[in-house]
Amino acid sequence: MWIKRSLVIVPLTLLLFLVQSVIWVPGNKAASQNESRQDRLVFYMGANPEDMNPWKSTATTDSTISDYLFEGLVRYNHMYEIEPRLAHTAAVMEELVTLLPSDMTLEAAQAALKAEYGETFKSLAEEKGEATAAFDAKTGKLLAETPNDGKPAVSVGAMKRVRITFAPELKRGSITSAVQADFDVRMAKRLGRGLYDELDAAKLAKQALEKLPESERTKEQEAALNKEFQKWSAGIRTVEHFPIVDFHLHKGVRWTDGPYFDAGKRKGLNKFDPNTGKGDWFGEESGPFWVRGPELTSRDCKLTFDLLKDRDFASPRASSYESIVETRTFADDPYRFQVVYGELYSPALSDLTGAVLPYHIWNDEAWKKEALEKGRGPKDVGVSEEQYNVKRFLAAQERDFRMRPSSMGPMVLEPLNGETTPLWKLTYQVRLRKNEFYWSRKPEFQFIDYYIFDPAFGAETVEFAFNTGSIDVYAAKAFQVRRYEQMDESCYVLKRQPTSYEYMGFNCGKEHLKDKRVRLALSMAIDVDSIIDKIVYGQGSRITGPAYPVLPWYNRDYKFKHEWLTKNKKGERAKPGEQFPEGERMEEDLPAIPYDLQEAKALLISSGCKDDNGRLVKDGNPFKIMLVSTSGTSPRRDTAILAKEQWAKLGVEVDYQEYEWNTYLSQYVRARNFDVCVLGWSGGLDFDSRQLWHSSQVNPPGLNFAKYQNPKADELMEKILTVYDPDEQKRISHEIFKTIAQDYPYIFLYSPYSTSVLDKHIVWRMEGTDGKGNPTLEDRPISHDFLRTARAPIGYFMTELLRRENIPDFKGEQFKK
Repeated sequence: MWIKRSLVIVPLTLLLFLVQSVIWVPGNKAASQNESRQDRLVFYMGANPEDMNPWKSTATTDSTISDYLFEGLVRYNHMYEIEPRLAHTAAVMEELVTLLPSDMTLEAAQAALKAEYGETFKSLAEEKGEATAAFDAKTGKLLAETPNDGKPAVSVGAMKRVRITFAPELKRGSITSAVQADFDVRMAKRLGRGLYDELDAAKLAKQALEKLPESERTKEQEAALNKEFQKWSAGIRTVEHFPIVDFHLHKGVRWTDGPYFDAGKRKGLNKFDPNTGKGDWFGEESGPFWVRGPELTSRDCKLTFDLLKDRDFASPRASSYESIVETRTFADDPYRFQVVYGELYSPALSDLTGAVLPYHIWNDEAWKKEALEKGRGPKDVGVSEEQYNVKRFLAAQERDFRMRPSSMGPMVLEPLNGETTPLWKLTYQVRLRKNEFYWSRKPEFQFIDYYIFDPAFGAETVEFAFNTGSIDVYAAKAFQVRRYEQMDESCYVLKRQPTSYEYMGFNCGKEHLKDKRVRLALSMAIDVDSIIDKIVYGQGSRITGPAYPVLPWYNRDYKFKHEWLTKNKKGERAKPGEQFPEGERMEEDLPAIPYDLQEAKALLISSGCKDDNGRLVKDGNPFKIMLVSTSGTSPRRDTAILAKEQWAKLGVEVDYQEYEWNTYLSQYVRARNFDVCVLGWSGGLDFDSRQLWHSSQVNPPGLNFAKYQNPKADELMEKILTVYDPDEQKRISHEIFKTIAQDYPYIFLYSPYSTSVLDKHIVWRMEGTDGKGNPTLEDRPISHDFLRTARAPIGYFMTELLRRENIPDFKGEQFKK
């Protein structure tokens, strides 16, 4: 008997030892009162980081760490609104190149512009390349010069080409705009005529006809002339927009370089004094230390965006910066920087949130120096100095920076392997230390520890570590949330709506799914509320259209407008299999598509299906749906199985297939080889939804898997790209939402909650002022209104948190704004 027991006890004991070896797990009381725990926060991650260069890596494990090290010119704040960051001011200017009517002087143009745009109009300058032409009135062919031999001709006077500059008022801490997307419309209204009327092909054709003998003034001749003039006018650039994002950087922002171990590196430098804020290095007397690096200037910014456009740098995000035509620095102001775009593209501001790289590390000279040290110089690779391109012989991802980066963020990477790289311990731990040279609000704690949990141990190990006080934050699974919500004495539960949603997508290109009544019927057969309640345990909010509900682009006012086939104006239901005649049907505006099998079946019958003893047939064949999903245990698979059962109740024959994820994605979803698929989207914060919904994306590699096509939606998606006013962006986004939602290309399901559970020893250090107006920091609960109602994830506030020895006893007002 003892032998049998030992065969159970010994392996269990060994397993517990292995688990605690991954991370020491003390008791909750011991952990909370451990003095070293008061100056640090402890988290976990599921894999090793690999590359700290934010422009080369696409891994979440990398950005989890690098987000503490770098910052951008602008950022999304706690409410997902773009605001200046490394820049204290950002203004979207515009240089607009256009043509003036041939009879308009520069003085007259300047007066008109001043009258229309006021102080926003800054300058007008003549450019090369005026538009002028002469044409044979009979053939419409372009002539080298206006003839003087009496032959009939028509001409376009000299239209001056000018460059007009618009700039908004600068507001510190804000982004202002002066882009004039509707310039030609506004000026035409101001002048009482179109700016480019002289280029109108139809008007030129009429002028030419008047020069011809009356016998030749036929409709056919006019059409032929019109065609010729259109060819010419199509090549004339009437107006070109060049939006310019003008940044003014904070002064005194410096890079932090290190870690170093050679004490000679800090010879003559003073150690940082936290009381005075002065000093040139911080760290250990006999260990790693960091030194104050160069100041951030426009050269860092220019280098960053120039690298992004450099094919040899090969950033996976390079396509987002293709429309940048120029970056500008100013000799008289090293803190001013401009990014010039070659077209109107308002989502570009979102791309400027990316990290700025240090010039002193990434300039060609520094790059070449490292290449020489690694034996990759011109002589080493056998090329001449003239032919040598350092980026090709020492790729960006091979540089030391990926493992030992400089920092401008609130933390630096602590070396855990001495001078050996990487600085973190693989499969065990990453440690971040407070950056004493950080330019903005510094963390009050000294360290952040990220323990790396092997997924093979399972989520239970992480949860065990959290419940014993060894880590401070735990990402709860949907089925665990309600349990943690009941543990309000020991933890906070903070829910966020991430930028993601789940859906069932129809292949609108399939003949039997082209009728939107069919798609609506299949949608009405799905009990979305039940899916949210039973499959994801209530941890999600229902969505009604194509946007993330956490963002302003989501149309919360959208209503599902429906004329019922099976409900009359009195609210009475029709008998099964029957419909009310037109004129008697109830019309309703509902918050979402309702779950109603009777109405769903009536819609299918109205679309041409017939009920054959409970089985739906169309054109003599069973009405059949090919439904595909991923195999394995997941909410998506459970949703697919539920849909199959519900559609079968309607009499729909469902061919349900499950596939391994890679096969599912490549051979079915991307190949558009399905009738209905179950998927989800997770994306960025801007409003550009063309990849998912524009008709140009219906074929691979486009992401319009639903093969959805609507000219109105296309037009709106293109129009919004030229709009820089936030209120107008919101209005058009809501119109896009409504247009697509009313076509039912998806069954829009829900946006899942992202839930963080935090140890109640953790407090938020709220900024405030005392009675004399001096800045203060006060402890507040994690469930404070400000944190609870914010849109950004808890990571946004991480450096404002602190662990206390005892759980504070907060009172009512301390939870309020």
